[in-house]
Amino acid sequence: MRFMLTIPVLVVWLVVGVVAQVDDEKVLRALERAQADAVVALDFDVLKRIYADDFVFTHGTGEVHDATGWLDALRAGREYLSREHETIEVELHGDLAVVYGVLRVHANINGLGGRFLARYVRVYERREGRWQLVSHRTVEQTEIT
Repeated sequence: MRFMLTIPVLVVWLVVGVVAQVDDEKVLRALERAQADAVVALDFDVLKRIYADDFVFTHGTGEVHDATGWLDALRAGREYLSREHETIEVELHGDLAVVYGVLRVHANINGLGGRFLARYVRVYERREGRWQLVSHRTVEQTEIT
């Protein structure tokens, strides 16, 4: 009898866990799109909510910004005309998530226009009940025409 009660409880626990993972994945995918759109729109309020206070951005060029430095670079004229995701893969680890993605970017940086594909790895952490972007590292950047 005890075994028969344990199985339904286990099934419910597994289903709830899977549903929570699916919901977290949807939230993280939405955050990825919101972040890309906010960079193009220069929506600093959205970006401040997405980036953790200790956020670190390592560009494909090797340049490194913290959250404040990255937002300052956008304010100073680093212009992104479009940032479209080609792929987004989410890997969940409890309150940590690793996101692998490819962005198709059209930018105007320091007066130089360019288009490139940026393959990246991002780390999100759930803090105080919400996901925040802790780290972005562009691991490959390829110019396109």
